[in-house]
Amino acid sequence: MAPNTDSYTRVLIVTLKSPPVGKSTSQISELTGVHPRTIDRIYGRAIAAGFEPNVLPLKILPHHVQDAPRSGRPAKQTKEVKEQIFQQVRCDRY
Repeated sequence: MAPNTDSYTRVLIVTLKSPPVGKSTSQISELTGVHPRTIDRIYGRAIAAGFEPNVLPLKILPHHVQDAPRSGRPAKQTKEVKEQIFQQVRCDRY
């Protein structure tokens, strides 16, 4: 998914691509400015997460369009450590 594709845009894409609305991928791409491959990926992930496109009314739940977990090492600093650093900076400022 593109980093600038927020959850509201993903909901719009899933809604427009579902059979009751029936917009094509290229039409959705023109409306939203999102790459067609990204549109297909968003719609596929929504279906894999349990979205049922043929059931009316459409129910697009948050877990159908939520962000994927980010990979990478978690931060070493905890909130307590950050707060201690801020306190030291505030005290030793001058």
